[in-house]
Amino acid sequence: MLAPTIPHTAAARDRLRGVRVLFVLPSLGLGGAERQAFYFARHLRHGEGADVRLVGMARFDAMSRLLDQAGLPYEFFEMRHGYRNRLQQLLDLRRWISFVRARRAEIVLPYCMFQNILCGLTWRLSGARLCIWNQRDEGRSRLEPWIERLAVGQMPCFVSNSTHGATFVIDQLKVAPPRVHVVWNGIEVPDRQSGSWRTKLDLPTNTFLACMVANLHGKKDHRTLISAWRQVVDRFPAEYDRPHLVLAGADGDQSDALRRQVSDASLGDLVHFAGEVRDVGDLLSSVDLAVFSSFAEGIPNAVLEAMSHGRAVVATDYPGIREAVGPDTGWLTPPQDAEALAAKILEAALNPAERQRRGAAGRVRAVDHFGMERMTQGMTEILLSEWRRIGGGSLHAAKEYAQ
Repeated sequence: MLAPTIPHTAAARDRLRGVRVLFVLPSLGLGGAERQAFYFARHLRHGEGADVRLVGMARFDAMSRLLDQAGLPYEFFEMRHGYRNRLQQLLDLRRWISFVRARRAEIVLPYCMFQNILCGLTWRLSGARLCIWNQRDEGRSRLEPWIERLAVGQMPCFVSNSTHGATFVIDQLKVAPPRVHVVWNGIEVPDRQSGSWRTKLDLPTNTFLACMVANLHGKKDHRTLISAWRQVVDRFPAEYDRPHLVLAGADGDQSDALRRQVSDASLGDLVHFAGEVRDVGDLLSSVDLAVFSSFAEGIPNAVLEAMSHGRAVVATDYPGIREAVGPDTGWLTPPQDAEALAAKILEAALNPAERQRRGAAGRVRAVDHFGMERMTQGMTEILLSEWRRIGGGSLHAAKEYAQ
């Protein structure tokens, strides 16, 4: 199910020059799906000459600075009715079709389940020539089966960022395997750098410091991590400074509950809520260990970024996470098991040589398997293959989107 190999020649790049590509995202935040879309959009614009625009469906624009720097135009489209109010959403569908048609999009690239279904139902009516389904998780936010069937039936091609996401598309959405491709996430592998977070937190250099990078939502399961951290603190050898944990991520549906949990567990001076951290690399370069307690993922960017910085990872043994870390770069524990998570964090904390060995192996894996060029070329090859299949060409070179 891996993406087919298609020669990426200068002539092939000309086939997308000036072609209008519309990315459709849950928001313009800094979540995993949004960042992968940004990386691919930037490549299509500057590497292939495509005419690219991004649309967020919630007014959250943390990515706006990156988009401005990359010269990528963006805007918002908000659904006016409830997520499951199907009758009233017919009005939104009409508005959406008019929106896409006005921008004369030729290729529509939705990311995440709701956006995939929305675009599957509407892309032909909006005048687009091609739409590709992007599966970014293992199958969340499901809609009624008949709606899913209608949308899936209109999609010519499906891409997943993980093997188990592709399995969901094949087994649950009943898509023929030849139409499904796996392209792993791409990350920008950094040069070695020194972080500043120990200074920000006023911590000595020998204090054990861990972090988790994830927005404060239920499926990330910070609750289990905080419970585990209480055990880590209680069992940490007395001759060492007490360990500290940074939780980096925007507020979500669990924010208040997690802060109460930290307070109730008397961890207020050892667990730091950092909010949304724009320079994640600076944080990862500061810590000794990356922790990830989520129980529902595709291929998590946060794990890949930690690996790219040479940080060992303690994470839940979930298919997408297992696929990211591989066989020898981290410690995996059963999901929602605070005691097991605490045990692995302690093992990592008290064995610095092994932690460094696994971190180095993780960096090699990140470079070899999850480099940015690998992702952008894989996605471009699929896009070119589908564009050729329908007889597409650069029919609107050098034209801008309608304003």
